[in-house]
Amino acid sequence: MRDPASTRGRSRRLAVSLSATIATLAAVILAAPPVSASAGAPGVTVVANHLDNPRGLSFDRAGRLYIAEAGHGGSVCLGAGPEGPQCAGRTGAVSVLWHGHLRTVVDHLASVAAPDGTAAEGMVAVSAHRGRVYGQMALHSAVVPPDAPSGAVVRALRHQLGRTLAISRNGSWSVVASTGNVDYRWTDHHKYLQPDQFPDANPNAITTVGRTHYVADAGANLIAKVDARGHVSTLTYLQVPRGSATDAVPTCVAPAPDGSLYVGELLGGSYEPGHARVWRIVNGHATVKWRGFTGIQGCGFDRRGNFYVTQFQTNGMFGPDPAGAVVRITPSGHRTVLGAGSLFLPSGFAYHDGAVYVSNWSTMPAHNSGGPTGQVVRIHVG
Repeated sequence: MRDPASTRGRSRRLAVSLSATIATLAAVILAAPPVSASAGAPGVTVVANHLDNPRGLSFDRAGRLYIAEAGHGGSVCLGAGPEGPQCAGRTGAVSVLWHGHLRTVVDHLASVAAPDGTAAEGMVAVSAHRGRVYGQMALHSAVVPPDAPSGAVVRALRHQLGRTLAISRNGSWSVVASTGNVDYRWTDHHKYLQPDQFPDANPNAITTVGRTHYVADAGANLIAKVDARGHVSTLTYLQVPRGSATDAVPTCVAPAPDGSLYVGELLGGSYEPGHARVWRIVNGHATVKWRGFTGIQGCGFDRRGNFYVTQFQTNGMFGPDPAGAVVRITPSGHRTVLGAGSLFLPSGFAYHDGAVYVSNWSTMPAHNSGGPTGQVVRIHVG
């Protein structure tokens, strides 16, 4: 994703997935009074609180909700880049919510954030499928500065960032694929597509179909395909109209009932509200399905074939207003806004048993001195 002021060198930074403006916004609201997620819209309930930069969500067949927590960085600071200082630690995790009880499945994962713990990158997505759980780490190994201090934290950054992980219920994990690194190399070989930004990579979402994983890469502007052997290929690259101010920034990918993939994007070529699009991908060929969204971060289907997107900032990306929403789109294209007044910087999405679940205050750490912390909220949809 391009910075409107300066795009050179962005691919070699340790940064938040959206922009310096999001980090600034997060810092401004860090000390804000907490907002009740049930206060603004009927049928919205907080089901988990005090989460650490919660992002992607996924239910397994038994009804367990897995939550990707990007962490809050740590004490190993890596210097100031275009988006300010970044500090790293091993504070990322995957948690599971089951019958109202929250527990940690795996922890001590690599995390990078602003010094105050906001706008972290690390474990950003999770996919529960056929009794197995997979996670997706953001960024790629090359973002770690060559002169970064030695130690366990920096080793974790180099060995975990950008990786697709298989996660065991006993807390162990293994690397399935170096997806972010492969995407980074792909963009290095295709610099002509975005000569002012590439090479770059920042995986943001994962979904699993059969034995294949599909990863939305917000930095490389592509959907990656990871097969059962861990081989990574580019399924499709998402274009923006010639002359656009920015790029597509795909942020979520979801399997549709008809076997296609639906992809939501953050920007769609413009920083102005209403320019984000939803794509439909069939056999690697992408076409725009719907237009007119703002800052899509999560997406998915319900049992009736309705499609949902979470809008990170409904009133315009990178502005001072953290208000977000969920938009439901019927198969005929009719749209309904859900959760307005109760959602703030929402990100991940999951559907289960007549309700949608959204990670709320998704750029907030677990501890915030009375201010908002990461949440998961439930919205009843029937």
